[in-house]
Amino acid sequence: MIKDTIYKDLLSELKDKPNRLKHVIGVRDTALEFGEKYKLDLEELEIAALLHDITKYYTTKQNKEIIDSYFEETERIYEYYNEKILHAFSAYVLAKEKYNIKSGEILNSILNHTIGRPNMSMYEKVIFISDYTEPNRTYDSCVKVREIAKNNIDEAVFTAIDDSIKFYEALGELIPLIAYEARHFYRKLLEVPHD
Repeated sequence: MIKDTIYKDLLSELKDKPNRLKHVIGVRDTALEFGEKYKLDLEELEIAALLHDITKYYTTKQNKEIIDSYFEETERIYEYYNEKILHAFSAYVLAKEKYNIKSGEILNSILNHTIGRPNMSMYEKVIFISDYTEPNRTYDSCVKVREIAKNNIDEAVFTAIDDSIKFYEALGELIPLIAYEARHFYRKLLEVPHD
C-alpha cells in the first residue's frame, strides 16, 4: 500500500529530525479530524499530510534540481518564492514521480500548503490549516487560528494568510504575490453576506 511506503520513507527521511516528524504526524492527525468533519477522503488527506514536508530538509540545490527537472517556469518560481518554500514544489514532484500520485486534491494540497492560493479546494484548505495549527505549534497566531478553524475554515485560512503576510513583511522577507491574491480572495469571500 502506497501509504505504508510513504510512511516508511518519511521515517527514514526524518530519522534525525524528531520535531519535524512530530509536526508531520500532528498535521496528519489534524487533517483527519477536519476530514471527518467535512466528509472528505481520509486516505487522500493522510497521503497529502505525510508528503507535504518530505523534502523539507533537501538543500536548495537538491530542491532546484527537482524543480528544474519538472517545471517549465523555473525562473518565475525562483524569483517569486523564497528558498524556505521550495520544498512545496519538490514534494509535489516527488509525490507525482516517485509515488505515482495522480489525485489533483493530494498534489494541489502539497503544492499550496505553505502560503495557500485563492479559491482553494476543501482538501487544500484542510492541509493548509492543519499545517498551520497542528498541536505542536504554539505561537499566538496558530492558537488564534486553531480556535477560528473550529467554526469557519475560510476565516481561519484568511487569518493565517493575513497574519503570515504581516509577520514576513515586518521581517522584510520576500512574500509571493499569490499570498496577497489569496488574502484578497478570502477577505472578499468573508465580506459577502450569507443568507
